[in-house]
Amino acid sequence: MDFSFTEEQELFKTSVREFCEKKLAPRAREIDEKGEIPHEVLEDMAAFGLLGITIREEYGGRGADFITAAIAAGEIARADISMATAVYYLVEAGWGFLMDRYGSKRAREEILPDVTKGKAFLGIASTEATGGSNIASISTVMEKTGEELVVRGAKIFISGVREAAKYGGGYVTIVKTSPELAHKGLSLCYLPVKIYPE
Repeated sequence: MDFSFTEEQELFKTSVREFCEKKLAPRAREIDEKGEIPHEVLEDMAAFGLLGITIREEYGGRGADFITAAIAAGEIARADISMATAVYYLVEAGWGFLMDRYGSKRAREEILPDVTKGKAFLGIASTEATGGSNIASISTVMEKTGEELVVRGAKIFISGVREAAKYGGGYVTIVKTSPELAHKGLSLCYLPVKIYPE
Protein backbone atom coordinates (compact mmCIF):
# COMPACT_ATOMS: atom_id res chain seq x y z
CA MET A 1 0.00 0.00 0.00
CA ASP A 2 1.14 3.52 -0.76
CA PHE A 3 0.74 5.85 2.20
CA SER A 4 2.22 8.86 0.43
CA PHE A 5 0.26 12.09 0.35
CA THR A 6 -1.34 13.05 -2.92
CA GLU A 7 -0.04 16.07 -4.80
CA GLU A 8 -3.03 18.06 -3.57
CA GLN A 9 -2.36 17.04 0.04
CA GLU A 10 1.31 18.00 -0.28
CA LEU A 11 0.30 21.44 -1.59
CA PHE A 12 -2.17 21.80 1.25
CA LYS A 13 0.51 20.82 3.80
CA THR A 14 2.89 23.43 2.38
CA SER A 15 0.25 26.17 2.46
CA VAL A 16 -0.76 25.34 6.05
CA ARG A 17 2.90 25.29 7.12
CA GLU A 18 3.47 28.72 5.57
CA PHE A 19 0.33 30.05 7.23
CA CYS A 20 1.35 28.66 10.63
CA GLU A 21 4.90 30.00 10.37
CA LYS A 22 3.54 33.45 9.64
CA LYS A 23 0.46 33.64 11.88
CA LEU A 24 0.86 31.07 14.65
CA ALA A 25 4.54 30.42 15.42
CA PRO A 26 5.29 34.06 16.39
CA ARG A 27 2.51 33.83 19.02
CA ALA A 28 3.41 30.35 20.33
CA ARG A 29 5.29 31.49 23.44
CA GLU A 30 2.49 33.92 24.27
CA ILE A 31 -0.06 31.11 23.98
CA ASP A 32 2.07 28.90 26.21
CA GLU A 33 2.65 31.55 28.87
CA LYS A 34 -0.89 32.94 28.98
CA GLY A 35 -2.65 29.61 28.49
CA GLU A 36 -4.96 31.27 25.99
CA ILE A 37 -5.22 31.39 22.21
CA PRO A 38 -5.42 35.02 20.99
CA HIS A 39 -8.69 35.65 19.17
CA GLU A 40 -6.79 37.14 16.20
CA VAL A 41 -5.16 33.73 15.68
CA LEU A 42 -8.58 32.06 15.60
CA GLU A 43 -9.87 34.72 13.20
CA ASP A 44 -6.87 34.12 10.92
CA MET A 45 -7.43 30.36 11.07
CA ALA A 46 -11.09 30.85 10.20
CA ALA A 47 -10.23 33.09 7.26
CA PHE A 48 -7.76 30.44 6.03
CA GLY A 49 -10.48 27.76 6.29
CA LEU A 50 -8.99 25.72 9.12
CA LEU A 51 -11.73 25.97 11.75
CA GLY A 52 -14.38 23.31 11.35
CA ILE A 53 -12.39 21.98 8.40
CA THR A 54 -14.43 18.74 8.21
CA ILE A 55 -17.75 20.63 8.10
CA ARG A 56 -19.44 20.80 4.71
CA GLU A 57 -19.00 23.88 2.56
CA GLU A 58 -22.67 24.86 2.82
CA TYR A 59 -22.02 25.63 6.50
CA GLY A 60 -18.70 27.38 5.87
CA GLY A 61 -16.26 24.47 6.20
CA ARG A 62 -14.06 22.79 3.60
CA GLY A 63 -15.68 19.35 3.78
CA ALA A 64 -12.18 17.95 4.23
CA ASP A 65 -11.49 14.28 4.85
CA PHE A 66 -9.68 13.17 7.99
CA ILE A 67 -6.30 12.75 6.28
CA THR A 68 -6.41 16.40 5.22
CA ALA A 69 -7.57 17.42 8.71
CA ALA A 70 -4.70 15.43 10.26
CA ILE A 71 -2.17 17.09 7.94
CA ALA A 72 -3.33 20.49 9.17
CA ALA A 73 -3.24 19.31 12.80
CA GLY A 74 0.38 18.27 12.41
CA GLU A 75 1.38 21.63 10.98
CA ILE A 76 -0.53 23.53 13.67
CA ALA A 77 1.16 21.44 16.38
CA ARG A 78 4.55 22.09 14.76
CA ALA A 79 4.01 25.85 15.11
CA ASP A 80 2.45 25.93 18.60
CA ILE A 81 4.72 24.40 21.25
CA SER A 82 1.92 24.42 23.83
CA MET A 83 -0.30 22.27 21.59
CA ALA A 84 -3.26 24.41 22.72
CA THR A 85 -4.16 25.50 19.19
CA ALA A 86 -3.80 21.98 17.81
CA VAL A 87 -6.14 20.58 20.48
CA TYR A 88 -8.65 23.39 19.87
CA TYR A 89 -8.50 22.68 16.14
CA LEU A 90 -8.87 18.89 16.50
CA VAL A 91 -11.80 19.08 18.92
CA GLU A 92 -13.73 21.25 16.48
CA ALA A 93 -12.71 19.13 13.49
CA GLY A 94 -13.95 15.95 15.16
CA TRP A 95 -17.12 17.15 16.79
CA GLY A 96 -17.93 19.59 14.01
CA PHE A 97 -17.95 16.56 11.71
CA LEU A 98 -20.42 14.73 13.97
CA MET A 99 -22.67 17.76 14.34
CA ASP A 100 -22.60 18.23 10.56
CA ARG A 101 -23.47 14.59 9.85
CA TYR A 102 -25.90 13.78 12.65
CA GLY A 103 -27.19 17.06 14.08
CA SER A 104 -30.64 18.35 13.17
CA LYS A 105 -30.90 20.74 10.24
CA ARG A 106 -31.80 23.55 12.63
CA ALA A 107 -28.74 22.84 14.82
CA ARG A 108 -26.43 22.71 11.81
CA GLU A 109 -27.74 26.00 10.46
CA GLU A 110 -27.61 27.79 13.82
CA ILE A 111 -24.29 26.47 15.14
CA LEU A 112 -21.88 25.46 12.39
CA PRO A 113 -21.48 28.74 10.45
CA ASP A 114 -20.34 30.49 13.64
CA VAL A 115 -17.89 27.65 14.36
CA THR A 116 -16.26 27.88 10.93
CA LYS A 117 -16.02 31.69 11.24
CA GLY A 118 -14.30 31.47 14.62
CA LYS A 119 -17.25 33.16 16.33
CA ALA A 120 -18.14 30.15 18.50
CA PHE A 121 -16.39 27.08 19.88
CA LEU A 122 -17.77 23.58 19.44
CA GLY A 123 -16.45 20.94 21.83
CA ILE A 124 -17.29 17.65 23.49
CA ALA A 125 -18.34 16.91 27.06
CA SER A 126 -17.99 13.21 27.76
CA THR A 127 -15.54 12.57 30.61
CA GLU A 128 -16.88 12.14 34.15
CA ALA A 129 -15.10 11.88 37.50
CA THR A 130 -16.41 8.40 38.24
CA GLY A 131 -15.77 6.74 34.89
CA GLY A 132 -13.19 8.78 33.03
CA SER A 133 -13.78 8.49 29.31
CA ASN A 134 -15.60 5.16 29.61
CA ILE A 135 -18.85 6.47 28.18
CA ALA A 136 -20.71 3.25 29.00
CA SER A 137 -20.42 4.13 32.70
CA ILE A 138 -21.50 7.78 32.54
CA SER A 139 -24.15 8.93 34.99
CA THR A 140 -25.30 12.15 33.29
CA VAL A 141 -28.92 11.71 32.23
CA MET A 142 -31.33 13.67 30.06
CA GLU A 143 -35.05 13.37 30.79
CA LYS A 144 -38.14 14.95 29.34
CA THR A 145 -40.02 16.98 31.95
CA GLY A 146 -43.19 18.34 30.44
CA GLU A 147 -42.10 20.18 27.30
CA GLU A 148 -38.49 20.56 28.44
CA LEU A 149 -35.43 18.34 28.30
CA VAL A 150 -33.51 18.42 31.58
CA VAL A 151 -29.87 17.31 31.84
CA ARG A 152 -28.53 16.22 35.24
CA GLY A 153 -24.90 15.32 35.81
CA ALA A 154 -21.34 16.63 35.79
CA LYS A 155 -18.50 16.49 33.28
CA ILE A 156 -14.76 17.13 33.76
CA PHE A 157 -11.69 17.73 31.55
CA ILE A 158 -13.68 19.76 29.03
CA SER A 159 -11.54 21.41 26.35
CA GLY A 160 -12.18 24.98 25.24
CA VAL A 161 -14.24 26.18 28.22
CA ARG A 162 -12.36 29.48 28.42
CA GLU A 163 -12.86 30.12 24.69
CA ALA A 164 -16.52 29.09 24.74
CA ALA A 165 -17.22 31.31 27.74
CA LYS A 166 -15.41 34.23 26.11
CA TYR A 167 -16.60 33.93 22.52
CA GLY A 168 -19.69 31.72 22.72
CA GLY A 169 -20.38 28.19 21.67
CA GLY A 170 -21.22 24.93 23.35
CA TYR A 171 -20.68 21.22 23.67
CA VAL A 172 -21.86 18.03 22.09
CA THR A 173 -22.64 16.23 25.34
CA ILE A 174 -22.97 12.50 25.91
CA VAL A 175 -25.96 11.65 28.11
CA LYS A 176 -28.04 8.63 29.03
CA THR A 177 -31.61 8.82 27.82
CA SER A 178 -32.43 5.17 28.58
CA PRO A 179 -30.23 4.22 31.56
CA GLU A 180 -31.69 0.71 31.67
CA LEU A 181 -30.08 -0.01 28.28
CA ALA A 182 -26.54 0.73 29.57
CA HIS A 183 -24.25 1.72 26.64
CA LYS A 184 -27.13 1.29 24.16
CA GLY A 185 -29.12 4.00 25.94
CA LEU A 186 -26.72 6.86 25.14
CA SER A 187 -27.58 10.00 23.19
CA LEU A 188 -25.82 13.17 22.08
CA CYS A 189 -27.23 16.61 22.73
CA TYR A 190 -25.86 20.11 22.22
CA LEU A 191 -25.56 22.29 25.32
CA PRO A 192 -24.73 25.97 24.72
CA VAL A 193 -22.45 27.74 27.17
CA LYS A 194 -24.32 30.34 29.17
CA ILE A 195 -22.24 33.38 30.06
CA TYR A 196 -23.26 35.03 33.33
CA PRO A 197 -22.20 38.62 34.05
CA GLU A 198 -19.86 39.02 37.04
